[in-house]
Amino acid sequence: MDFSAVGELFRRYEEAAVSQDIAPDDEMYQSGKEWYFSVGASALRCILHGLAISCVPQVSSILDLPCGHGRVARHLRAAFPGVPIAFADLSRSAADFCASRFEGIAIYSEPDLSRVTFPTGYDVIWVGSLFTHLDLYRTKIFLKHLVEQLNDNGIVVATFHGRWSVEVQNRYWQLIDSRLWEKILSDYEETGYGYCPYPGSPPDQLSESTVGQSWGISLVRASRMVELVSGLEGTRLLAYTERGWADNHDVLVLAKTDRLKPW
Repeated sequence: MDFSAVGELFRRYEEAAVSQDIAPDDEMYQSGKEWYFSVGASALRCILHGLAISCVPQVSSILDLPCGHGRVARHLRAAFPGVPIAFADLSRSAADFCASRFEGIAIYSEPDLSRVTFPTGYDVIWVGSLFTHLDLYRTKIFLKHLVEQLNDNGIVVATFHGRWSVEVQNRYWQLIDSRLWEKILSDYEETGYGYCPYPGSPPDQLSESTVGQSWGISLVRASRMVELVSGLEGTRLLAYTERGWADNHDVLVLAKTDRLKPW
């Protein structure tokens, strides 16, 4: 997308009124109003950055997954008035809230995302803090499935726990029990991708037969993500930014643009 077009989107966003409507059961809002709204605004900047280096001519459709109760959705609606937006989440009440408050459609997701049928293609898919809770097997399967939902040249903008999350765990707050973290860190150092399910979440070994049965914490090295997405045909890695979302999560921008397309 042309830089001037992205600049116009941001200018219009800054002049728009971002909805202050908060769902009573919005757990993300417990972190406080200032943090809540700044994190949402940071997501929009990640998306605009991705658009600025993409071949998307214009944004005609957006998917927000998982949408929660609209921490990012409200900023998307302010920046893209009139553009169809789909809000997907395992929580039906969350998807319904976003659809009703931010003028879009609700999609009820499933633990096995690869089983979800989407009604249309998208120019932008925002995936905020989904892969941060998945093992490598599901990360590969789900990322491939999402790329398949893109229109030509569309982008997936997705977040991951990167190297900074090691500091978060050690210095600020625990993402997961320290005993389980040691297993995550060991695998991360050995293979570039570590994962462990939350206590009581079955099972430790993930396979096709157990997809969707476990949630936990993952940790990925930037080079491992580059290697992973390089194996997806018909795509092009546009960016990988450490601590790109809210100065915390790493951000991947992947386009449905053939990296080997001839000149």
